[in-house]
Amino acid sequence: MQKLADTLRNSPPLRQLVVELAICGKIKHTNRHWAIGLTDPLLQVPPLSLVPRLHSLRLADFDNVLFSGKTWAQLYPYKNITELHLHRCHLQASSHLEQLVFQFPRLNTLTLDSVRWQGDRERVAFGQSPEYRGRTVHLQSLRICNPYEYAPLLQWLSLRGAVAVRHLELVRFDVYNLRPAATYVRALEQSLESLTLGYNLPAFCDHGERRIDLFRHKKLRSLSLQLYDCQDEYVRWVNTLLLSALDCPLERIAISFTLDDRKTLWTESWNTLYATLSAYWSRTLKEVAFTHFAMPNFLQNVELMIRDRFVELRERGILSVTVVRSQDV
Repeated sequence: MQKLADTLRNSPPLRQLVVELAICGKIKHTNRHWAIGLTDPLLQVPPLSLVPRLHSLRLADFDNVLFSGKTWAQLYPYKNITELHLHRCHLQASSHLEQLVFQFPRLNTLTLDSVRWQGDRERVAFGQSPEYRGRTVHLQSLRICNPYEYAPLLQWLSLRGAVAVRHLELVRFDVYNLRPAATYVRALEQSLESLTLGYNLPAFCDHGERRIDLFRHKKLRSLSLQLYDCQDEYVRWVNTLLLSALDCPLERIAISFTLDDRKTLWTESWNTLYATLSAYWSRTLKEVAFTHFAMPNFLQNVELMIRDRFVELRERGILSVTVVRSQDV
């Protein structure tokens, strides 16, 4: 990071070009840590005078992150940060995440991917800092992937006014987070325009408070669903969710999966899904997108098979099929 700062000091025109900054604790494409013992990566952020147009900050692969008063003093001038992305970071306390979010008053995009904090399997309370009481969070985009105990976080976001989110991604959720996720999605019924969901245990998703319903989401135009298995219970979950969205003005439905058997698409659950996709949203639906991740030892060339299976969607000109091979990921 010092080399970057020196380069920017010596090249004033380059300063205007830096709009995103990523600080990673591991060397790219390896498991080697370059910053062993570094507990506060944010102190590596160059002075604002060197990055005056910086609006996006990304931290990845840091363990035992401990923010302090120096952190907040370092970040205080950065009022124009609108995006914060945390990947595979372990914070010393949940309050540090709260403080970090409030550090950027114009923040509208937040990503939490495999983010942990001390006691994250416990009911750690957010919102205990008196200095932030009454403050609101104005997020438009929120992505949470592979969470731990996130119920307190989602409740805190709701209480802090983060209920105007337009783009929401909840990916690789497990049973611990189904109920709070469903509650939070319901809180966004007036604002949500695009939703991406991926649950590890969909068999639990159709019961009581764990079930996500989209009956009242009148602005929802894009729905993306990730299947981690093509067994019947996963496909039934997709169909149940779609049927709850019949009154949504859906323009795009995307479903991603990995097929391992050519007969899978002709099972009863897939028949039901095909019927749902063919019968509804005729006035609004512009695209049904299927993505097959062709992993090793699974089916590879499935594009023609999917097009033949969903022939009515193909004839309407709204079907798209993408095959992503392992070497492309």
